[in-house]
Amino acid sequence: MLMAFWEVQRLTREINYLERRAIETQNRLSNYQKYSGMLGGSSVITMANVAGMSAELLPRATMFAQFSNQASSMSAMQNLQNMKMMGVVPWTGNPLMQSQLEMSAFAKFKEESLKALKQQEIQVLNEKEKEIQLEMNDIEQQLRIKRARLESVKQLASEEARESAPRFGL
Repeated sequence: MLMAFWEVQRLTREINYLERRAIETQNRLSNYQKYSGMLGGSSVITMANVAGMSAELLPRATMFAQFSNQASSMSAMQNLQNMKMMGVVPWTGNPLMQSQLEMSAFAKFKEESLKALKQQEIQVLNEKEKEIQLEMNDIEQQLRIKRARLESVKQLASEEARESAPRFGL
């Protein structure tokens, strides 16, 4: 009879541990989805946007914000230079208009480059989300098994308690 009660205690502790892991895993999944959603939005990723990230994702988001800004600027500058060398950017004769035209082209190139970088980051995050979801499925499966085992052990303990109870001549 004591063995069954010990087993109930052990299974209860394991279920509590798995439930805590399930909550933590769900929070991680939610954080990754929030970050993916932020990247999918139209806003530019800045250090201010990243400030509210979870501790797990903060370094990644910070690095991406810095990298994406630098990489998209370099790509835009290179594309603008290539367009100038090929003669695609027309000469307006007015230095102010020329500067505005080039800045407009630069901004467009930077936006396109940033969009591509965001898509790459979203793909990586989606893969991580799939991994976390698989982990969550595994935890849920373990919980179902442990809960079923707990119910059978509780029933066994209850039966053993009834059988070992004194009958007092009845």
